[in-house]
Amino acid sequence: MDVDAMRERNQQQAEQEAEQSPARAEQDAAPIGDAIEAFHARGALAFGIPAHRAGEGDVVPDAARWAGASAFRSDPGMNNGIDNRHQSWQVEPTAMQLFAEAVGADQTLFSTNGSTLNVHVAMLTAVRPGETLVMARNGHKSAFSGLVLSGARPIYVDPEYDARWQLAHGVDPDALDRALSEHPEARAAMVFTPSYYGVSANVRALAEVCHRHGVPLITDDAWGLDYSFCSRLPPSALESGADMAIGSVHKTLNGFGQTSVLSVQGDLIDTSRLEICFELEQSTSASALLLSSIDAARRQFVREGEEILGKAIDRALRLRAAIEDMPGLDLMSDEVTGTPGAFAFDPTHVTFDVIGLGLTGFSAADWLRQHQRLHMELSDHRRLMALITYADDDAAIDRLTSALRALVDAHRSRNGAQFIPDVPDPAALRTEAVMLPRDAFLGTTESVPWREAAGRISAGMICPYPPGIPVIAPGERLTTEIVDYLEQLAAAGVMVEGAGDESLAEFRVVAEPGQPAR
Repeated sequence: MDVDAMRERNQQQAEQEAEQSPARAEQDAAPIGDAIEAFHARGALAFGIPAHRAGEGDVVPDAARWAGASAFRSDPGMNNGIDNRHQSWQVEPTAMQLFAEAVGADQTLFSTNGSTLNVHVAMLTAVRPGETLVMARNGHKSAFSGLVLSGARPIYVDPEYDARWQLAHGVDPDALDRALSEHPEARAAMVFTPSYYGVSANVRALAEVCHRHGVPLITDDAWGLDYSFCSRLPPSALESGADMAIGSVHKTLNGFGQTSVLSVQGDLIDTSRLEICFELEQSTSASALLLSSIDAARRQFVREGEEILGKAIDRALRLRAAIEDMPGLDLMSDEVTGTPGAFAFDPTHVTFDVIGLGLTGFSAADWLRQHQRLHMELSDHRRLMALITYADDDAAIDRLTSALRALVDAHRSRNGAQFIPDVPDPAALRTEAVMLPRDAFLGTTESVPWREAAGRISAGMICPYPPGIPVIAPGERLTTEIVDYLEQLAAAGVMVEGAGDESLAEFRVVAEPGQPAR
């Protein structure tokens, strides 16, 4: 048989198989979940991965003790049961297109390796090795690892800094405009909004700036995916004109951990290159369980998002009102908005200062965990943040409110205060980027004692966590101010990620010429 005849036969077979598909292209369908149910309903048996055989084999997995047998039953092979090797049934593609329609995108891709994978894919798609990416300097560590993988040359734009709260908001559109004007060779711009603290930049103005310069705007809006499903929340990045938007399903909707989506609209993104880069990064054995939770989250939030997210907002407002009456706690609210970098506010990120109690955020979080069995989303040198979601009921809000009153009662009469690390003005921590992040991170390196690190080029990204924003990135020159600040954080017990030595007794730096690495 000649090649053309073989192709025609395969096409006919695919069309015949497609007629058997359980996937319906309607918003009230859940194509992946429907296909999982159809797999079991037809009594199918797959002799392939996953090894647990959808939990129906001779040996019950130990993890079923806490995860339940249904978790394994919902995890058959994507291309050997839910669909076939040619994806003729179009199960996952249908689910992704339904998600795109729900958020107003032209195309959406599903990640089971979190928004980290999607950040990497976005960079690989938009910028080739050695090309310029204008990027906000308050990126999550995943963005800096994306710089290493992509080989992009970053031009950093500092976000707007709030001296009152000692934290960064979003990028001022004028600052982005200046950076793109000074670097006409830039191929894309990337910003991170909303922030961990729930503050959004003016994405519409940022998109307009990018489009005037003929480049796409990429937004890592991992904390803003729910904005597409509730009118009481700020406008979504896609609604505001972003060309490529990354949202974490597990952070704001109800997908399992590691679930994320990457959505695209317009003609500034090469979608053929996007799909190639996505295939490069994605797992060849993506979990059907995780993928089905993305699919189901879309269906549920299309149907109920306005109501259930509205209830979350109401409960967050009730918690906020209670915190405002607690002496020693200082609540961050929408008064932080009104500047170009702080355009909108998400009230479900309930952030409050505790230094009025003589505590650091770290020690306050430890106290709540030890005495009230409560775990907070974020603690830093001076504050806590509780993330209120659709899953929190009135009883949960009451318990948290009572716990915070107990925290206040236990500490309001303390004499003196704990050592509160001093946060320098960001300008004091800015330094020059002298090497491509890829060259610094993957090149020859050595470790030096912290007292000898100033003046050397960092080979690592050192990220106090949370929020996971590197104080120093690969390719940047360490300064005395940066080293001293990091040592202060380490002494205060801050969790640090990305360092070769997490105690920060030594720093990983680029080896000097002629110097043997050690």
